[in-house]
Amino acid sequence: MPSVLLDRLRRILPLANKVADEIVCEETEILEKIIPRMFEVMGRVAKFSCDYVRRGKLLCSGFD
Repeated sequence: MPSVLLDRLRRILPLANKVADEIVCEETEILEKIIPRMFEVMGRVAKFSCDYVRRGKLLCSGFD
């Protein structure tokens, strides 16, 4: 019985590796598109935050 299972496993594993490689390639392609966009959004958020803090300092400086 174990030898039969081992034979079946040997036949299935190459297919599993191929499927896993295809999935990884597809996910990598998606990430290649998403990551630059994500950095762009983070940069815009950081710029907005910095501008907001600068404006807040200017508005509050008149009350000192």
